[in-house]
Parts: sequence; C-alpha cells; structure tokens
Amino acid sequence: MLKLLKKRKWFRLRETFLVAVDCGKYNTKAIGRYKGKTYTTTFRTKMQQVSRLGVEIQPDSYHVEFYGNEYLLGDMVSEDYSDFSLNKASRIHQLAIYTAITQLLQKAKVPTNVDIRLAVNVPITTYKDSIQKENFKQMIEKRGHTIHLMVNEKAFSVELSNVTLAFEGMGEIYAKSEEYKNKNTIIIDLGGLNTTFCTFKGIQPLINTMVVSDLGMNVLKGKIGKAISERYGMTVSSDDLEQVLRNGYFASRGEIYEDSKVMIEEMKLEHLQQIIQFAKSRGYTFNMNDIHFVGGGAITLRRYIKQEFPHALIMDNPQYSNCLSFLKILEIKNG
Repeated sequence: MLKLLKKRKWFRLRETFLVAVDCGKYNTKAIGRYKGKTYTTTFRTKMQQVSRLGVEIQPDSYHVEFYGNEYLLGDMVSEDYSDFSLNKASRIHQLAIYTAITQLLQKAKVPTNVDIRLAVNVPITTYKDSIQKENFKQMIEKRGHTIHLMVNEKAFSVELSNVTLAFEGMGEIYAKSEEYKNKNTIIIDLGGLNTTFCTFKGIQPLINTMVVSDLGMNVLKGKIGKAISERYGMTVSSDDLEQVLRNGYFASRGEIYEDSKVMIEEMKLEHLQQIIQFAKSRGYTFNMNDIHFVGGGAITLRRYIKQEFPHALIMDNPQYSNCLSFLKILEIKNG
C-alpha cells in the first residue's frame, strides 16, 4: 500500500506539458505551454522517404528516423510529396505530429519525464464517426507503447495517452469563449485540401452545420496550373505552382507574364465564390451570424473575403486559430 501511495504521489508531482497540434495538408502548426510560457512551431506537411541521407538539413526541415525507416519532412521536400488524400490516419500525419512535439520539447527545454498532454485535429467527418476517431487516437498513441524516434540526429522517447481529438474548423471559439458565448458565429476554415464550415450557437457547435468541401488552396493551385498550361502552352510543376500562388504571377526564363497577374487574381475571386456557393447549397444563408475566417487560405484570399464579406473577421494569425482553441480545451481538461 505504501508503494502504491508513493507511486500515486510521483504521478501527481510530474510536470505537465500541454501540446496542441493542427496538422494540416499544407502546414503543421503546434503550440506548447509549459510553466506559463508558450512556444510555437510550424513547418510544411511534406514528407519523402529517404535512405542514408547525407545532405545538411536546412531550417524548417527534419530528418526523421522512425523504426528502421528514414524520412525527410518540411521545406526541403518537393511539392510533389504533398499529401492530397482525405484520410489523416497516415504515416505523414503521424510523423508530422511527433516531429512537432519534439520541436516544442526542445524549445521549452522540458525534462525527459514530463507528462505530455496532447490535443490534435481530425476532420469533421472523422470526428463524427466513433470508429474512425478511436482508430486515429490509437495510431497517434501508438496503442500505449513508447514512441521512439530520431529527429535531426537527436533521440526522443515520447509517451502519449488519453490524447484529445478536436475537430477542424472551430477557430478561436474556445480560446475566447467569453467573447463568443452570447453570439452566433459561422467559422469558415480555409485549409490546404478542404474548406470546413461550422456554425456555433454561443460555444456549442450545431452538428447539422458541420460540413466539409474539397475546395482548399491545393484545388486553387490546380486550377491555376491548368489555366497557365492552356494559355501559355507550358507545363508547370507543383513547385512552380507554389511560387505562382505566392508571388501572384507566372514567369518563364526570367520573363514575367504581366497578363498572368490579372488571371490569377480573377481565379482567386472565382474560387472564393465557388466556396460560397457550396456553403449555400448546404443550407448556409450567412444571415444573422458573425462570420469568421480562419486557416492559411484566409491569408491567400484576404482581398476577396473583404470584398464578398466586408463585415467578416479574418483572425490574426489565422493559421493558428484552431490550435489556440485546442490548447484552451487542454487547459480546462487538465485543470
């Protein structure tokens, strides 16, 4: 009995590290909180399996060794290795989540025996399906086994249990619950692969309004690539399209095609209008609700969001909005 009491006391004395991860198809974002301080990390969700990698690892890239296999994650990986599947119960998301945790552990300089409490995102379709939720949870927790991996030649051993699954598209509802509790709010989460909609009555999500379209920013890039090929008779790679969307124009052999600027802007507006039409087809009227945009796509389409929804709110650092709510859920859950 004395040994049991001592063991229970030891568990109570363990320090807790709260980690919220929003692992998207475009970026992986994570926030950690330890001893009242907050730490963040973000990197591209791109992964390529490698063998005996000898090159120097650049910033925002990670060489991960995981149970006999080697992977490269982040900026050094070509856009061709982006994940376009709807399923997040995959190796790329598993390793992106683990890598994000290791980076936060390093930044916060936490002890090796810290108790990690993790909240991680799942698509609404997964969140509403109890079997899919449990399978995803078991994958992330590695069915209760200690997770061993090497990240940029540094060894980590991580134990995860009682992982909290949070649905995508909640924005900052729970991070700022006092501000939202007496309002009706539509959250539109513009992600890399999907756009997610959810209406909240106060801080309660309305289940029938939780819908997902495949109209993410990757779809917009695909449309732009097709238009460039048709107009200029040139093939563009996935890496080219990333630069085209970021720069707002197409260039070849150093020459900027000026008319491409107008074409790309028109396609951004058209894409947002298509997102709006999808929402209307699923019963959204956009009446009598505040409208908040989150996700990295809100930055890309900011100009046209303001045009179509002059009174809508685009959150500050919209790519971190979901993470902030995940973190608040952890804080409440863990007292």
